[in-house]
Amino acid sequence: MSETQTRRDLEIESAERRKNSLLTLPNQLTLARLLLSVVFFVIMAIVVHGDFSQAGRALVLNISNAIFITAVATDFLDGFLARRWGLVSTFGRIADPFVDKIVICGGFIMLIGVSDLVKPWFAVIILFREFLVSGLRSFLESRGIAFGAALSGKLKMLLQSMTIPAVLFHEANFSQKSYTCLNEIDFLAAAVFYVTVGLLALTVLATVGSCVGYIRRAARLLRG
Repeated sequence: MSETQTRRDLEIESAERRKNSLLTLPNQLTLARLLLSVVFFVIMAIVVHGDFSQAGRALVLNISNAIFITAVATDFLDGFLARRWGLVSTFGRIADPFVDKIVICGGFIMLIGVSDLVKPWFAVIILFREFLVSGLRSFLESRGIAFGAALSGKLKMLLQSMTIPAVLFHEANFSQKSYTCLNEIDFLAAAVFYVTVGLLALTVLATVGSCVGYIRRAARLLRG
């Protein structure tokens, strides 16, 4: 083997090592998102089990909402930076969707104890879809069949990332307001309520729809 070829191999190996290092910014953002999710869950648990005044509860919920939005922002940022800088790594491909599932599934589970708008069956649908699709992906890829994310899955993720903050915002700032009269404040409360309910409905439809789409795609790949 020539010296030039050896040097090239070493450079390729070094580049791969840098991409898979936890010190790259995309991987650090993924780890930061995991840490933020833990902080978010702790604060939500305090809301569920703590004894707060209405103003205190609203403040804590708004803080938890800001933490969740920050965590979601890192999700979009780390993927963008990894692709732009050529830092897509094995760690990122595994850890990024894993952390996403923790943030989203955990968020909906915690909302059950915080808001009457989120029922247990809602969280069950979210969890069922994630477990099923992850199982299908693992099974197909173990057989050498590529099974990447589809557009419906990305739309589902976007809606879920919007719905959790909407529920928290409504619960913190408008859940105690009456909107039976059409004065200005009550109209705003009603608008926030119906937008939140609409996002919840769209999230269910997108979650179920993407699940059906993945099942049909998996069946098609297996037949092929």
